[in-house]
Amino acid sequence: MRSNVFFASFSPRLANFRSLFLVAWMAMGLNTAHGVLFYDTADAGHNTTAPSGTYAGSGWQYLGTFGSFVGTAIGPNHFITAAHIGVQGSTFTQTATFTGLPNASYNIDTSAFGGVGYYDVPGTDLRLYQTLESFANWAPLYEGSSELGQTAVVTGNGGVKAGEVWLGADLKGWTAAVGDGTTRWGTNVISGVMPDALSPVGELLVADFNALPSTDEAMLSSGDSGGALFINDGGTWKLAGVNYAVDGAFNTSPTNAGAFGAALFDKGGYWEGEDPTWQFNPDQPTDAPSAFYASRISSSATVINGITGVPEPGSALLLVLAGLWVKRRRR
Repeated sequence: MRSNVFFASFSPRLANFRSLFLVAWMAMGLNTAHGVLFYDTADAGHNTTAPSGTYAGSGWQYLGTFGSFVGTAIGPNHFITAAHIGVQGSTFTQTATFTGLPNASYNIDTSAFGGVGYYDVPGTDLRLYQTLESFANWAPLYEGSSELGQTAVVTGNGGVKAGEVWLGADLKGWTAAVGDGTTRWGTNVISGVMPDALSPVGELLVADFNALPSTDEAMLSSGDSGGALFINDGGTWKLAGVNYAVDGAFNTSPTNAGAFGAALFDKGGYWEGEDPTWQFNPDQPTDAPSAFYASRISSSATVINGITGVPEPGSALLLVLAGLWVKRRRR
């Protein structure tokens, strides 16, 4: 069973925020890896094209590549990604793989936002870039507060699983492979929300990596920062999060020596963190999954909408009604 926990108060699991690995740092520090990691498979070709069926239209069409990472178009002239990945060049590219249309590149308007071309949402890891060219379509933002328990479609450019991680005779998870430059999508359920009090980068959505076969259960790995997390809101898939970090590092002893990053569906029996604040996860009969974290869009939606010029749904309805009223009075 998935746990639905709201981290509204102190949680030992999240007490030491430094035990979260920035998934971009892992990529730059170890290797450049590409595509989310799955519980079911290490197939490099899995979920590399637009989702269909239940997940058709679930946000893939709004993605683009920004250097080695992923961003999401969220307005006529703006895309969003993670601030901690840094500036990844001067263009944002949407290929036919994402949109079904001819490849298109969008140049960053370096004159915008005081001559840097981007805007960092205060107190978060969210960064918006302004483009010179206009997007034909962009992702609607999720602005509610009901993410908990929702199945999300998560995308990114992190490595697929590679080496098995064993503790004695028990398989615990996998390390990530060197990537191949391919964006992938998977699914997970939002299991918690980390509040501001426990996070230096604003509220974060939390998703556990559970041992759930045949569900496209996904975990972030190195290179997934900036990727998008979408949830279905009344039949419309909306951007709810931007990939930020994963649990880790792990070790069999409380020391940085020998520490490793991995996607563990059971971190029981491992130390977690970094010097000098390692914490031990007791090995229990029930799995203790590691988790990934995404910057919560709903907390910053008002600020984001103010930048992109895209009206909030309620405001858009008022504008439509106002227009209809004007037309009616002119008759």
